[in-house]
Amino acid sequence: MASRPPESQREATRAALDQLMLDFQHLDSSQRTLRGMVESFQAYLPERAASSGLVPRFRVLDQEAERLIGDYLATLDQHPFGETLDARALGAAHRAYAEVGPRLAKHADALDQVVLDYDGELTRIGQQVQRGRRLKDEASARTQRVAAAAKSLRATGLEVPELNDVLARTRAAAVAASGWEPSAGFRVLEQAVAELESLAVVAEDLAKDYPQRVARARTRRTSLATALEAVESRLARMPEDLAVLRREFSLGNWRDLDPGEKAVREQVALARTKLRDFDRLVEAGAEWTLPLRLLDEARAALDVAKAEVDGPGERLAALRAVKADPEDLLRKVRFRLRDAQLLVTNTPKVGRDAVARQLDDLARRLDGLRSGLRGAHPDYWALIQEADRITDAVKVQVERFRSL
Repeated sequence: MASRPPESQREATRAALDQLMLDFQHLDSSQRTLRGMVESFQAYLPERAASSGLVPRFRVLDQEAERLIGDYLATLDQHPFGETLDARALGAAHRAYAEVGPRLAKHADALDQVVLDYDGELTRIGQQVQRGRRLKDEASARTQRVAAAAKSLRATGLEVPELNDVLARTRAAAVAASGWEPSAGFRVLEQAVAELESLAVVAEDLAKDYPQRVARARTRRTSLATALEAVESRLARMPEDLAVLRREFSLGNWRDLDPGEKAVREQVALARTKLRDFDRLVEAGAEWTLPLRLLDEARAALDVAKAEVDGPGERLAALRAVKADPEDLLRKVRFRLRDAQLLVTNTPKVGRDAVARQLDDLARRLDGLRSGLRGAHPDYWALIQEADRITDAVKVQVERFRSL
């Protein structure tokens, strides 16, 4: 019958087993850490990984680690520790544990050394991994913003077809972001995040503005109708103003205004049609998207009409003022020009000579304007336009000089 081994031998064997397990845990942790880094390296920086010595070095170490792990498991199978082991079995187990453990520890140190040797490369990998995580987090946050805006809008009870399109595009972009893999490149992920940001802004604007637009729609319709009536009253003066222009001034002074009356009438009629369609849809209980669009279209037509309707009257007043005193127009332009010339002359700056030459050219253009006043029927409108062009050119040169 085998003798019971001394307790000191049992404790020593148990300590060797504990150390063996610690060495294995060290090896396992180091292998997993380095393997994850290498896989990330290959995924996030494939071109750099292909030319780096890190990957082939890891492969050799990884194969050896797998072999050592096999030895570790085999040792545990062949020498299981138990309280009933005799002295001979304890001795064999102790020797096996003490032989395998240091090899595990040494190899774990070799794996750790790779991390130290390639610290620069692994830092880049970490930065890329963090970049991917950050972008995915941003995508998730923007998706949640769209969802929150949609929830808020739906709580109003309003039907908003635009929201359906926003939600469909959000789902597509969110799927692209959540399913992104490094092999696809960061551009794909960044585009998805940018798309989600744009959609979040649209959804939030809808949630904020759409209910207010609906609440103001009828008041806005009344305001547009009032503004339209004002344009129609001014429209009645257009033919008379055009007739006076034709009697008092030559063709070049008013020819560009001829199509204006027709254009205003067309835009007024269009705006009226849009308002009638708005009334019909609202009365029928239609969802608000189309009525709101009709108000926008009525406003656009009204703006075009307003920009044209006063053209003949304003032109007539401007032409009569210049005809009565053309020198007054030239004096105003000359004053601005001389003021600019004094600024350049009295302020030494590198490059001012080029500005001075440009201003001298404008002065010659201004002097040449008088030639346009000769003859029985001067083109006063051409005079006004050229005076405006010279004034604008003077402003450009002053800004250019101040930026020197």
